[in-house]
Amino acid sequence: MRRANIVGAVYLRRGNEMTETSSGEFTSFVTPESSGERLTFDGCDVHVVRHDAGTQREAHTHGEEHIIFIRSGTMRWGVDGETRETTPGDTIVTPADVPHSWEVIGDDPAFVVCVTAPPESESQPGEI
Repeated sequence: MRRANIVGAVYLRRGNEMTETSSGEFTSFVTPESSGERLTFDGCDVHVVRHDAGTQREAHTHGEEHIIFIRSGTMRWGVDGETRETTPGDTIVTPADVPHSWEVIGDDPAFVVCVTAPPESESQPGEI
């Protein structure tokens, strides 16, 4: 674990539980085995998230910009009326206040990294 001058809180996922740590520790390298964490820096949040196979989120909006990097798994993303199947290496950009949705397709979970700017005040750790 590394330490950083983090504004707000760091949340680490241990199994199915997301816990807050005030130590400022975070993982420098995220691997497919990493289960998830959320870091809030001065200008953005970084969410490392696992979505189980079959999970989905209906169309919704946020007041923040999102940049999502697909690490593993296959997802169907919809952004502002356009829908695409995404696989590892793909990047999805959802501007503020633009409707977007997602669904994990296939039998495997999807792991994503989501950068949100500015930090989301109302999101739960590990949510996108």
